[in-house]
Amino acid sequence: MVSRPIKVIALLLVVVFMAAGCSPGGFFEEEEIEIDEYQEEAQPEEDNLRETVFYYMYQGAYLVPVERSIPWEEGIARATISRLISSQQVESFLNGTGLDAPLPAGTEIIGLTIRDGLARIDFSENFLNAREGQERAVLDAVVYTLTEFGTVDQIEILVEGEPLEEFPMGVLIEQPLDRQRGINLEVSDQVENLKDTSKVMVYFCGTGEEAITYIVPVTRVIPETTDVIEAALNELIKGPRPGSQLFSDIDSRVEINSLQVEDGLATIDFSEEFMAFHGGATSEENILRQIALTMSQFPEIKAVSILVEGEEPGLTWEMPIQIRD
Repeated sequence: MVSRPIKVIALLLVVVFMAAGCSPGGFFEEEEIEIDEYQEEAQPEEDNLRETVFYYMYQGAYLVPVERSIPWEEGIARATISRLISSQQVESFLNGTGLDAPLPAGTEIIGLTIRDGLARIDFSENFLNAREGQERAVLDAVVYTLTEFGTVDQIEILVEGEPLEEFPMGVLIEQPLDRQRGINLEVSDQVENLKDTSKVMVYFCGTGEEAITYIVPVTRVIPETTDVIEAALNELIKGPRPGSQLFSDIDSRVEINSLQVEDGLATIDFSEEFMAFHGGATSEENILRQIALTMSQFPEIKAVSILVEGEEPGLTWEMPIQIRD
């Protein structure tokens, strides 16, 4: 049950970069073929810019979605991926954010085609220079950034014209790739058999430079369950794994008194510990972001309303929180 970020992303996303720099320059000389499906993309917005979501590296371990406006141009998908490649331009743009480009320096995009929902992207061999332990994050940065485009559902990655089957350190790859693989993947300690599992997406917080707070998606593999909505909330309440660079402003003592989904509205009644957060308005905003984004993965949920011990808690955000039309 993994879906693309929806309308709520504009309000809740970690950080919005409005600068339009980091153009790809003269790196990519090969002609890119993009199929007519791209005509379905929204027309250029004001000042010929497109709001695009990128996935950058945080603390060398997590991918973080970042929205930024970039110039609309022919071959916009290729231009988007080029901004994930480590270079002086990109690193200069990210300076002060605590984020890094996930794709290895020197990587070039040889070609990119999109047809029938499948994007085939061919990289130069420098793509294989991913740091040990970051191979999955490199793949996921490409997959999640490209699937932000409505015309792309799956990705096939090639290196020098050949389908990528494994990284040099032996990390095997089954293609095509899509969002069902998850992002920032964690396996719960409660999982005993990987064949009998469910996946839920939860959102925790990370602190960047200059007091920037990032909301970080984590796909958590849990024992198989039929009630994935409540399971996702419970995993959110459990918080990040011990030793993680992430944190949560939701008190781990919080319990779910009830959860109802009716006519697109999810009404969640939490125990009184829900209000035991510290940090004032900032913590409250983090909590509401975490909950709203966690609930946004479920297509049947269009809005979220929060109660505490059956009563409206008087939070600063108006209820219900609308997460999709």
